[in-house]
Amino acid sequence: MTYSILRMIELMDNQFPLLLNTILERIPVIVAGEDIELVDDITESLTTLSPHRHKLVFWRDFTSESEILSVWEEEKHNYEVSRTVVCGLSGNLRLALDRITRFSGWFLAIPLGSTVLGVQVTENTLADVTSHILKTSGNCGILRVTSPSSLSFTLMNENNSSLDVEKKIVNKILVRKKQSLERIRRLLTKSLRGTNVSEHIVSAVLKLDDEAEKLTQDVFEEEINNYVHAARRAVTLLSRIRLARELGASTTLTERNLYEAIGWDGGELTDLIRFIRAEWHEDFSDCVKLGALSGLGAWVDSMWGT
Repeated sequence: MTYSILRMIELMDNQFPLLLNTILERIPVIVAGEDIELVDDITESLTTLSPHRHKLVFWRDFTSESEILSVWEEEKHNYEVSRTVVCGLSGNLRLALDRITRFSGWFLAIPLGSTVLGVQVTENTLADVTSHILKTSGNCGILRVTSPSSLSFTLMNENNSSLDVEKKIVNKILVRKKQSLERIRRLLTKSLRGTNVSEHIVSAVLKLDDEAEKLTQDVFEEEINNYVHAARRAVTLLSRIRLARELGASTTLTERNLYEAIGWDGGELTDLIRFIRAEWHEDFSDCVKLGALSGLGAWVDSMWGT
C-alpha cells in the first residue's frame, strides 16, 4: 500500500506542514514502527514530498558514504544537477549505520521489534540511531507509525520556521481539490439527469477518490516546483548581490524588493534562506541584515528589466 500525498495530509493533519518543512530542509527523518512492511512503505512514500529531487536507495544505488558524498560535492559545484534524497529501508539498517555518518536528506526506516542482520531493533536502537544522526546533523525528525492510519511526527530540536510556505501549499491543495471535484460532480450530475439508473450506479459514478488523489498530487507538485524555481531565482540574484557587495556596493534591497524580483509572495525571508542553504549548499545569511538584504536596490530592478 503506497501512501498518496492526500492520504498523508489527511493522516498528519496539522503536523503535515512541519513534516514537509523538515523534508524540504533535508533534515533526516526516521520512520519507526513495528510493522516492517508498513514502515518501509511509508519511508518510500515520503520521497514523493520532494518531487523535484532524485531518489537514491541505499544498497541499491550506492553502498558507501564516499559515493553519496561525491553526489553532494557535485551538487555544491553545479546548480543544475538534480538534488538528491536518500531512502534507507529496514533490511539495510545495520549496513547504513556501519557505513554512513552523515544522514542529511535521508529517510531511514527503523523496524521496531524486528531482527535485521542479526540485530534486534528496539527502542534503545532508535535512541542510538537518533544520537548517531545528531552527531553530524543539527536536527532529526521521528515519524512514529503505530498503525496504517496512525502517524505522529516530532523533531528532536525546536524548529524556528514560520511554516507559512508549507501551510499555504496545504491550503491551496485543499481549496483547489474541492473546487475541481465540485465542478466535476456538477457536470456528471447534469449528464445523468433524466437517465433511468439506480442510486447505486449514480453514487459509483460520483465517487471521485482516485481523481482527488491525482488532483492533490498535481497541485502539490506544481506548488513545490513554484517554490523551488522562485528560490533558484533568488540564488541567482543573491549571488550577484554578494559579488557586488564585495566590490564595494552598499545600497539596500528589502525583503519586498527581493520577493517582487523573483516573483514570490509567501513565507518569511529566513525560511527561504534556510531552504536555499539546504538545496544549493549556499549560505546567504551574510546578505541578510535585520529583515533587509544588503545589495543594490535600483540596480536589481534594472537587472530584472523592471
